[in-house]
Amino acid sequence: MNSNHAFILDSLKDQPIGETIHFVWFITDIGIAAIFKGNENFKIYNFNVDKEAKNICLDISKEEKEYYEIGDKKLFLFYS
Repeated sequence: MNSNHAFILDSLKDQPIGETIHFVWFITDIGIAAIFKGNENFKIYNFNVDKEAKNICLDISKEEKEYYEIGDKKLFLFYS
């Protein structure tokens, strides 16, 4: 496990900052994590993440986005 994975997993112990249809949102030491809630097609998550971020008042439009699979969790990480 690399250090990014450790930072992300440690942050998932905290309370989420919000929940939307497809994601549970967390603040991490390195950015905002959008954890996938189900097992739908990747394209569905990728298509919906920006719209759902706006639903909880997050502007991720200028952030870098990376996809991670850490154990059984799939997520997008947003950072600047």
